[in-house]
Amino acid sequence: MSMKRMVTKLALAFAAKKGMEAFRGAGGIDGLRASLAGENNTADQPTREARGGMDGRIGGDRASDAGGLGNLLGSLGIGGATGGREAGMTGQVSPINGSLGGLFGALASAFGDRTRASDSARDLDAQFDGNDINSEAEARSIMRAMVHMSRADGAIDADEQAALLNILEEASPEERASLQDALREPVDAKSIASETPQHARKEVYTAALLLGDPKASRERAFLVELAVALGLREGEISDLHDAVGKDRITL
Repeated sequence: MSMKRMVTKLALAFAAKKGMEAFRGAGGIDGLRASLAGENNTADQPTREARGGMDGRIGGDRASDAGGLGNLLGSLGIGGATGGREAGMTGQVSPINGSLGGLFGALASAFGDRTRASDSARDLDAQFDGNDINSEAEARSIMRAMVHMSRADGAIDADEQAALLNILEEASPEERASLQDALREPVDAKSIASETPQHARKEVYTAALLLGDPKASRERAFLVELAVALGLREGEISDLHDAVGKDRITL
């Protein structure tokens, strides 16, 4: 498995986990049905808000442009035969084969945080020092940032860990071991920063940001700690948040 495919599969897996949490918070299938039926009384408002969060996590109906979720799944070989066409991708380059900014932009769009993947990709490519994941050190830091971000607001249980490992069936034993280590080690932004190559600092922060919610206190705290440990300036952080469509934070 390529390092970029591994990162993308992990991002989608963690997004699905977050989406499931939002789904349960919306009242499960009954809450979703009520929301889709257009009920707008006061009691239904939390359901609507939770469903909105779920849409953002798993793609919703805002995924568009080159960042459609169908195209990402198709690129990974886990979408339907029409996945690329459904996402408007006929004749276009898969995010997996493009720049790292393009991949992260597609994820931001698929998660519903940025309407157009091409706009997010353009803004991220302008910020990043590199165009791709070119070393094991970069891939490991990006993977750890995603895992620690997803654990920042709670534990990942054994069943969830097994599901994540199953997603990486094509991974090497070393890659699977690295994921297992990241799932079990203490959540530690400073440790991630200490092993991140200097040129990959923004890429690693963005990987965490894609899965984090700056409005959630523990996730915001992890983002702040990671940004400081990576030595990123507040202006740089704001530009990255704007690029992926997330609320800004103050260091």
